[in-house]
Amino acid sequence: MAHAAMAGALIGGMWLAPVPGPLAAGLVVVALWQRRPILIAAAVLALTMLLGQRALAGLDPAEAGPIDGWLLLLDDPRPAGSHGVRFTARFEGSRVAVSAHGPVAGRVDDLLAGEQVRVTGTIRPVSGHDDWAKWRHEVGRVTINTVTDTAPGSPVAGAANAIRRTLTRGADALDRGDRAVFLGMVIGDDRAQTAATADDFRAAGLGHLLVVSGQNVAFVLAIAAPMVAGMRPATRLVVLSAVLVLFAVLTRFEPSVLRAVAMAGVGIGSQVFGNPLDGRKGLSAAIALLVLIDPFLVHVLAFQLSAAATAGIVWLSAPLAERIGGPGWFRIPFSTTVAAQLGVSPLLVVSFGPIPAATLPANLLAGPMSGPVMVWGCTAGLAAGVLGEWAAGVIHLPTAAMLWWIRVVAAGAARGPQATFGVEAIVALSLLVAMTLGRSKGLRVLAGMFAIALCAGAVATAPTPEPGFTDLGRGVEAWQVEELLVLVLRNPADPRSVLQTTRTAGVGRPDLVVATDGDAADAFAVMALNDRFGELLVIAPPLHRVPGAHTVASGDELLIAGEAVSIVEVDLGIEFDISHHRPRSIDTGPG
Repeated sequence: MAHAAMAGALIGGMWLAPVPGPLAAGLVVVALWQRRPILIAAAVLALTMLLGQRALAGLDPAEAGPIDGWLLLLDDPRPAGSHGVRFTARFEGSRVAVSAHGPVAGRVDDLLAGEQVRVTGTIRPVSGHDDWAKWRHEVGRVTINTVTDTAPGSPVAGAANAIRRTLTRGADALDRGDRAVFLGMVIGDDRAQTAATADDFRAAGLGHLLVVSGQNVAFVLAIAAPMVAGMRPATRLVVLSAVLVLFAVLTRFEPSVLRAVAMAGVGIGSQVFGNPLDGRKGLSAAIALLVLIDPFLVHVLAFQLSAAATAGIVWLSAPLAERIGGPGWFRIPFSTTVAAQLGVSPLLVVSFGPIPAATLPANLLAGPMSGPVMVWGCTAGLAAGVLGEWAAGVIHLPTAAMLWWIRVVAAGAARGPQATFGVEAIVALSLLVAMTLGRSKGLRVLAGMFAIALCAGAVATAPTPEPGFTDLGRGVEAWQVEELLVLVLRNPADPRSVLQTTRTAGVGRPDLVVATDGDAADAFAVMALNDRFGELLVIAPPLHRVPGAHTVASGDELLIAGEAVSIVEVDLGIEFDISHHRPRSIDTGPG
């Protein structure tokens, strides 16, 4: 029944065709009466489409004009550019995207989700073609001009924010990089993560560790379960449900957390009522319930990835662990990682392109540390925030050690050969798993041959930088002349894209970075490159905005890595030439 309900909900959420209310109600009545899978699927399908159509009808675009009123923050303000913040809020019953810049941004930067702020500003409607906004129920975009007042949120939001601020205060004992990773792993706060950190983890296939996920819910329940072991079943259900709700508020209702909370709630409830569900039925029931509540969820990639990863785990990890044998400390993490990756791989390939080949070994190396970081963060991390600076430094010594190892694994993957798995490799991996689960010894031998071919194919796809000029895309060019490597920034994309572009092209530490315009985009890209490679030699035109860059003028010549770099023109951005003669002059003075 649960699987049928999930199928109906997913199809209904994707389809969203108009359905008459009486027809949906009639199908629900018939399904409850007959209780057959096909009827359950049809009833949930019709009900999901009906609710989805009503949700679409409720997305009336906001009327453009000035506003003066209260905003209820739905998430935490995050940086937007060098002097701005953005967040999502509820205004007069509708969901809106909000931005603030300059001094006004400082007035809302310290607020958290659930709190309120009174503002004046302007609102404009969201484009009807903006699917990103539509699937998040946003109807307008607000720009804040002034902040006139603030107010606390509900008691539940206040309790969650108090926990977040306590954990954050305790994490101040960690260095900047560890603090950002710690807060992302424990409470999903990824606002302070640098572009280099995010790209390192993506290169290693560890991006899921930088945000909260179903693992966090499992560890929270593991902490809470002994405390309620002696309670009556009904009381235990109420207490654990309250813990799940508080954790969902604490982590800002991330789609992966919603899936895990719903799945845990279904499991706890089924046990209390004497009809426990296994993981497969629990996942199906949780997905059906969430999609009925919000049919738009099926269009949100984070929800799709969470459901797919969990499906891989509940359907494949146990049979894989049983088949491959070996000690439990290896086969359980290995089978769980393979099953999860097999579940999400099709979505990742379609959405982001080829998957890093380092994903499996990196998860096997770093994954075992993620659990202790989360458990320690939810317990000792709170104590660190309460006791203060000196105690926090001692308490977080184990945290720093575990995070050091996780970051070493991620950085190693980012700096190593950039082999990837494409569609063919995913198909081969699927066949490999299928053969491993088979009973024939011959098929298992063939599976081993597939594994060898898979690894060889992955290594063969690793790019190598070529001499001469290469347009890497995303506003980045590379010049390789003898031993000299020059990166040229021409209206570069966001810093994360710049790092990903250079990494996947196999570009190592450059000898020179040319910020052709010296504007804010160049500045952010250079800061990200410095974060990854250390301080780099950067040149920029006069009046540039790039920290630490050297100002150059037309006619200057630099000697770098034994090669002469001649500055041809700087009026409309830097244009340069690389030659093999000794330069007349060298300008390395500060800009």
